[in-house]
Amino acid sequence: MFFIKSTSLAAALFAAVLLSGADALLDLARAGDTASQLKVAGEFFYGRNRRLNRTLAFYWFRKAANGGSPEAQYNLAVCLQHGSGCEKNLPAAFIFFEKALNNGIAQALIPYTKLLFTGVNEGEFEGRTLKKIPADREKAIGLLRKHAGNGDRRITLLLAKFLYADVEKHAAELRHLLAGYCASNADADPEAMVIYAACLRSGIGGFPPDPAAGAGILQRAAEKKHPEAMAQLAEMYYNGFGVKVDRRKALALYEKAIAAGSARAMTDYGELKLAGVDTAHDPVGAFKLFHRAAMTDYPAARRKLGECYANGIGTAANHQRAMNCYHDAAKNGDRIAAYRLGESYRDGIITAKNDYAAFYFFQQAALAGYPAAMRETGKALLEGRGTDKDHRRAVELLRRAADAGDREAALLLR
Repeated sequence: MFFIKSTSLAAALFAAVLLSGADALLDLARAGDTASQLKVAGEFFYGRNRRLNRTLAFYWFRKAANGGSPEAQYNLAVCLQHGSGCEKNLPAAFIFFEKALNNGIAQALIPYTKLLFTGVNEGEFEGRTLKKIPADREKAIGLLRKHAGNGDRRITLLLAKFLYADVEKHAAELRHLLAGYCASNADADPEAMVIYAACLRSGIGGFPPDPAAGAGILQRAAEKKHPEAMAQLAEMYYNGFGVKVDRRKALALYEKAIAAGSARAMTDYGELKLAGVDTAHDPVGAFKLFHRAAMTDYPAARRKLGECYANGIGTAANHQRAMNCYHDAAKNGDRIAAYRLGESYRDGIITAKNDYAAFYFFQQAALAGYPAAMRETGKALLEGRGTDKDHRRAVELLRRAADAGDREAALLLR
């Protein structure tokens, strides 16, 4: 956590305390002097000149914040955000970050825009009900845009992340921002380079895809030992995408990325162990990698772990755990996991049969663009299984699945 310190009265008051043995600073704080309240809060927070006591630190930050100190408003927001000396309270943190930002505390910009981007649920603070703050992505992006040119890398990186979250809408701006940033900074942030590499490889921003350039950017980030960069570069070397196929180099990069904690690398390498391709067939080792990656909430790893539990691969079969893993992965956007749930509920293999639940999850995966799910959703609509019959929508989905290469959908259309 980053706190703003007050130094205005520190030297004089500390000297007075040493000479007199009295606590002049605390007396001034009790008398309502906001600068003294801020200083006392900092001393309690860090355990300097006083015994460490985060609860008392929070108390004095709140006093100074309510007295109008912008620095205290920021520090109080940090405490509320992390639950330091108090219960975690994001609605209240949002309010005090906003006050601090409006009162000139530049450090409040990043935490404030993060909360604004995601939205904040309703809550209570000091006996008051705090209304829900709806997510406002455009306002958050607009605030970051105003400060992106001030040289603070954290702002540029956060802006890039926000733009990437709505990449279809902001593709050109994202590409322009990162192209300039990565070209002008020899020591560019590796996370920004990973996002820029994705732009280059996929042709985001209206340019033709350039996987070779993307690999070059990933190489720069990998040299900084960035786990995700190493994992993505390993994929490119393994599949010969933008670079010449080099399986030995790919495996070495995967191992480095795993050592650095990359969930993607753990999942990819686990799949190789499971298939026994370019490495020894090792279902137990694969399960351990999936389990480790799943602990980071990586959706694909959660799904692969679910498949292991469903089929007893590398571990004992456990259908409840399998369903839990599939649900977690689907909730976090994994369309294949949603499809697996659809299959499970349709067939009643590892859970009770439920046509309505099957249709729901097939439709979720179809909306995410998974061809097999489009086909199954179309079939359910044709048969009225788990939903009302709708021939027009069924044919539309089957046609989309067939166009994406699904053979069964093409046969049904015929």
